[in-house]
Amino acid sequence: MDATTTALLISAVSLLLAGLSLGWQIAQWLLSAGRAKAALMHGLMQGTGAYVGPVGKGGSPFDLDKLRRQGIDGPPVVGIQVVNHGRAPLSVERVSLCTRGGVMQFVPIGDVLGPELPYRLEPGTNASWYVTEDNAARLAHSSREALGEPVIGVYMTAQLGTGKTVKTPHTLRL
Repeated sequence: MDATTTALLISAVSLLLAGLSLGWQIAQWLLSAGRAKAALMHGLMQGTGAYVGPVGKGGSPFDLDKLRRQGIDGPPVVGIQVVNHGRAPLSVERVSLCTRGGVMQFVPIGDVLGPELPYRLEPGTNASWYVTEDNAARLAHSSREALGEPVIGVYMTAQLGTGKTVKTPHTLRL
């Protein structure tokens, strides 16, 4: 093997290692931040707590009559659960109730049920915020009637301190 072939081989290996190192640095940078995931919740409030579960892919609301037969009697609520899957804390600045198929939003100022906003969400933790289902029904109805939008239901969003908005993937059909 001559000197030019050896130099070319060493250069190729060096380039490969540099590319792997750059990829590793990018992966570490992406994974070191806070990573928020959101889920849409539905259920009943009672006292200072809520009996809720996640809304499924079909968007059907929970059968609240089954909960009421168990003695759980309170106003129906729609909520967002935000989970921090990242390695750094993140800040939830506000939550919104949005229409799927429309542009209107309901931004609760005093009616939000949950921790006070802005809220610092530590790594590996979650927090939930709720609004009454009446607000969701009024939002969907107003969007359909006043703006003529083809609204199929509602979902929720959480705006983070970074400016990023996290949306719930499922829609509660109303």
